Amino acid sequence: MALTEPPKAILHTLLKADGSATYTAPKNGYQVVAGVNYPVEVPYRSDEIPESTFIEVNLRPHNGVGMVKERHMEELVTRTLQTIVLGDETPRTMLQITLQVVNVESDESLPGGVKGGGQGETYLDLLASALNAAVLGCVDAGVQMKAIAGAALVGICPDGRMVVGPSVVQRKKCASLHVFAFTSDSQTVLMESEGKFTMDDWKQAERAARSAVLGSVNKQDNGDVTMNGTNITSGSSGNCLLDVIRQALEARVIKGGNR
Repeated sequence: MALTEPPKAILHTLLKADGSATYTAPKNGYQVVAGVNYPVEVPYRSDEIPESTFIEVNLRPHNGVGMVKERHMEELVTRTLQTIVLGDETPRTMLQITLQVVNVESDESLPGGVKGGGQGETYLDLLASALNAAVLGCVDAGVQMKAIAGAALVGICPDGRMVVGPSVVQRKKCASLHVFAFTSDSQTVLMESEGKFTMDDWKQAERAARSAVLGSVNKQDNGDVTMNGTNITSGSSGNCLLDVIRQALEARVIKGGNR
């Protein structure tokens, strides 16, 4: 199984924010725009942290209003950012991140290609995109971080095959779904799973996600990665998520630092 096409990332897509970014998941999946303001004054003194930065994440769905699923993802993104943001550099201030879902996948198996992303569906697919958009926005805003982080979604089929960045139709066929996030220094900062799977399945999914975020692991002579008896084409230059982030940052620098 070959790795999916790389995601797309563009920095500074909003004009009135300190930092912003647009992240599009592989296969034209979820597209999330992040707007970041940093550092800003904490609106409520009770939220002020004397020795660190208060992080606030707001996730707005593609349509309707945010509900339990969105609140849960906000908490997960916030906790992940807390592990990489150098909050003690700007104590008593706030890092404010707004994530707007601007595009969701269409389920072509349904009449009229009904859009995905309903409240009854999994949150893991959007979680990966939301976290990646948030990190990209922080990079553009100049938020001081100890490392860059990225997330990948992996689906495991009933026959044991793994799909990195599965489409909405593929997700419905998966026995389990997994989101892993890693920092640029290879530390795991987020693990979320749902469905039926064994510990060996989980480990294989973790390896696949790590390869998608950081680049290939366990390279063979032909440059491929062996996972669960299946050759997964290793991400060539520019295919892993951190390469995509690096390229987006380079493109931003080339355009100039004027905000």
